[in-house]
Amino acid sequence: MILTAAGGVAALDAQAVFYLMPFIATDFALGSSQIGMIGSAVLVGWAIGGLLMARASDRLGKRKPFLVAAFACFALLSGLSAAAMGFATLLIARILIGLAEGPVIPIKQAIVMVESTPSRRGFNMGIVQNFGAQLLGTLLGPIILIAVAQNAGWRWAFLVAGIPGLIIALLILRFIREPAIAAQAAPSPPSENGQSQRNGAHAWRHLLGNRNLVLCTLIALAAVAWFFVMLTFLPLYLIRNLQFSSSQMSLVMSLIGVAGVISAVIVPAISDRHGRRTAIMIFSAIGAIAPLGALYAGANPWVIGATLLIGCLMLGTFPLIMATVPQESVQPADAATATGLVIAVAQLGGGAIGPILAGWLADRIGDDTPLMLAAGLALIATGIAPFVRETKPPHRHDCAPTHPE
Repeated sequence: MILTAAGGVAALDAQAVFYLMPFIATDFALGSSQIGMIGSAVLVGWAIGGLLMARASDRLGKRKPFLVAAFACFALLSGLSAAAMGFATLLIARILIGLAEGPVIPIKQAIVMVESTPSRRGFNMGIVQNFGAQLLGTLLGPIILIAVAQNAGWRWAFLVAGIPGLIIALLILRFIREPAIAAQAAPSPPSENGQSQRNGAHAWRHLLGNRNLVLCTLIALAAVAWFFVMLTFLPLYLIRNLQFSSSQMSLVMSLIGVAGVISAVIVPAISDRHGRRTAIMIFSAIGAIAPLGALYAGANPWVIGATLLIGCLMLGTFPLIMATVPQESVQPADAATATGLVIAVAQLGGGAIGPILAGWLADRIGDDTPLMLAAGLALIATGIAPFVRETKPPHRHDCAPTHPE
């Protein structure tokens, strides 16, 4: 429960800038390219901080101290966004927030990997990564933050998003135990020249040569770009092009969170029963419905909301491609690094460059372009998924660890 809530608190703070962007863009007179850069900033920091701290966690064999530090730091840094005086200061603030939040997903999923039985691993990892994040960050986030922004200003909304991080830090410190496997930090088998695969360049070569890790990275790159392009430009499209009010926009956007909550349960559960690859293929294809619905369903909030609710079930694939399959494909002592590597490339290539590219295209082609790009990205993820090697453990071996490649 604590790790699930932790994901929600981190997502609320990370995604706050997207919901508040209509207010910020007006105050700072931002263009589409600047909006894309601010939307990408937290992801750049997230990618760098996540990969570096995940590797440090694996090498030291410790998980808990890194989680406590991450939540304490981003809670204290949240005031920087509220104090921003323009484009440059807000950009710096979001990069720093990302650096602090980056280790959260890789490290908490490494804990769940160890603590779960193989037959429920996909389900547990899906709940921990997505349920809280979608419930608080995507479902309740736009409703709460936009209400605060309308009544007290967008700066206060940033403060509201950051305060719960201190509470989570204290809860982790008090109630989360250090996983035994992390404490042991068992070395990987030796490589051909007799050196440990976890030492320096050998560890990275071993990880980068893992087929599933490479494929999951490519799928995650497309999937994360799909999500953050929509998250950055859909609120603006609904208000500017479809003439939605701020309240209508917040309610429609909250349906992405409903889809995320539902998908956090059903998609990983399907993967536990029918296989990781099958679940990734089906729900990646469904993802194209969300941006296409916003473009072609007319200006009816209920119809657009329904297409978002269905299409954003793709969010349920995120724990599978970022954590479950990568961690089932490597040695346990490299688990956090595997997830950190997938997330880093996905956040930089998809989350950071994706909105920037979408903003650049929007300025030159039209406001429809980012949503068309998002639909194409979902189909790209679908096309790569069939090549992933299945990692779902047989149910009869619940007590046996999964053997990586």
